[in-house]
Amino acid sequence: MTLHFLNPQAWWLAGLLAVLIALYLWDRTRRDVDVPSLLLWQEIPVATARATRLRPDWLLLLQCLLLLALIAALADPVLDERQDGRAAGRSVFVLDGSASMQAREGRATRFEQARQTLRERLAALPADDEVMLILAGPQPSVVVAPTTDHAAALRQLAAVEPVDTRANLDAALAVARRAAARGDRATRVELYSDTPRELLAADWRDTVSVFPVGETDDNLAIEGVQVFQGRFEDPREAHAYVAVRNFARREAHGVLTLALDDAVLERRGFSLAPRSVGGFPVRNLPGPGVLRASLEVDDALAADNRAHALVRPLRPLHLRVVSDDAGLRAALTRVARAVPNLDIEFVAPAAYRDAGGADVVLFHRITPPLPADAASLYVAPARDAGPFPSRAAAQAVSVVDGDDAHPTLRGLRLDLPLPDTSARRLTAPPWATTTLAGRAEGSALPLLLTGEQNGHRHAAIALDLGGDQLLGTEHVDLLVLLLNLFDWLAPTADGTRVVPTGSVEVIDALPPLPRHIADPRGGEVDQPADAPALVDARFAGEYRVSADGTQVRVFADLSDAEESDIGRPAASPFLAPASPARADQNAPRGHGLGAGLAGIAMLLLPLEWMAARRRT
Repeated sequence: MTLHFLNPQAWWLAGLLAVLIALYLWDRTRRDVDVPSLLLWQEIPVATARATRLRPDWLLLLQCLLLLALIAALADPVLDERQDGRAAGRSVFVLDGSASMQAREGRATRFEQARQTLRERLAALPADDEVMLILAGPQPSVVVAPTTDHAAALRQLAAVEPVDTRANLDAALAVARRAAARGDRATRVELYSDTPRELLAADWRDTVSVFPVGETDDNLAIEGVQVFQGRFEDPREAHAYVAVRNFARREAHGVLTLALDDAVLERRGFSLAPRSVGGFPVRNLPGPGVLRASLEVDDALAADNRAHALVRPLRPLHLRVVSDDAGLRAALTRVARAVPNLDIEFVAPAAYRDAGGADVVLFHRITPPLPADAASLYVAPARDAGPFPSRAAAQAVSVVDGDDAHPTLRGLRLDLPLPDTSARRLTAPPWATTTLAGRAEGSALPLLLTGEQNGHRHAAIALDLGGDQLLGTEHVDLLVLLLNLFDWLAPTADGTRVVPTGSVEVIDALPPLPRHIADPRGGEVDQPADAPALVDARFAGEYRVSADGTQVRVFADLSDAEESDIGRPAASPFLAPASPARADQNAPRGHGLGAGLAGIAMLLLPLEWMAARRRT
């Protein structure tokens, strides 16, 4: 501890002590006085003669103490608790927890190397420095809130682990910047990552200290597994394709194993040239199930050495068509003969009452209310009321834009014109979006609206598919669009899903009961019945979600070329300047003594007054 004065200029008032002593001496100085006679003084005892030298006097001592106490109180002394008077700082550590940080560099992973470097940095900090630890994942996680308990921070650091997805470094560094902006301490933000400093956003390059890890590019990865199977196609007629990429700058070798559920289909040895992709077709699938692809290879990153895809079982779809158009009925009958497991029932508009147990209800040129217990497809609705109100028809329709990622547009050539096709001008309800947009007669109009309401999917096509248009050679895309819509409106619910790592999957196929979730790394968590059923797919592998005997399986795959491309240039640490504390925060911190000194002065004041009264 050291003593500091917040207002040292007050000590200039110490000159008043000299004034007080001078007044005291002046009062004691001998003076000549003319008197008419010494007769009366002869009876008075001889008093001690005054002198100009200072002699002990209790009144003077009290007055000096009182003055010194007041001056010291004005100087505002503080007993500083900081070590050697040094201003304590704060270090905000951001640790990259992305999938690429799991790459092996020798005997340790990049994450372990970064953790060791961070541990050494933390151990070297003064004991009164504050530390904060942020783990950068899909969302930033504050592992250690600002604290001076370095031992607790080290324990938390030892417990964190990386995930099998990319990290949002911008979000993590933004959280760190907010901590630095508090200004109560000089703060340094440090990033421990395999992301090169040059690839950081410009906001961070010069303000964040970077401690880089990792150099190797030795990695083979399964980029993806794709199953080509139509909604109404037998799984034994489907085929698949596996893509494997070599991210290294040297030739790589490995073995690809393909299995359907737990039955191995085949094993293939292969060699790949540097920075190349190899394709492996898979035919003669024995049936439905989970197609598993895995690599046997000694590379640096294991999280991307496996992937999954679904071979769906053949499930019938019951379609109820409400129309009196003979041409549409004939076209759909021909489609049903060619498509296995597509069951079509025709109902006249006047006889329609409900879905009748159908999976999808198709309404042609009419707009009844949405079915309560089925999905629905409205084709060229011809009224200005109902779920999809429409206005007059438009001619010479052309496609302008579409949502390429939507399953209903899969396999369509959106650049082709739509000759001799009329369309209704639909009005989208609030819950629906425009999936396919067109243009006719100089104005834009939606051609396909899709959405979900009351737990079922619904869609509306502005194009009129009546007559011979559906099976015309110039309208092949319309037939593909119709089959895609049937597939999207009534998705198969087989209790198995494949998602990319980093996604949050909503499980809506479970009863409203408490749920148990087991993740690929052996972790288990229970969710209450009133909470949403969510799977946070941070790790690659299989998640099992169960409730009262009902089970849903979720397979998460790391299919991210940026994370799999682990090669990094050699780099040295970059140290950025710390953000300074506010000027008032650089002042000493500790116990203030000014108030106590002022209290002492107040106690001395009545003592001085009583001594002065006694003197007079």
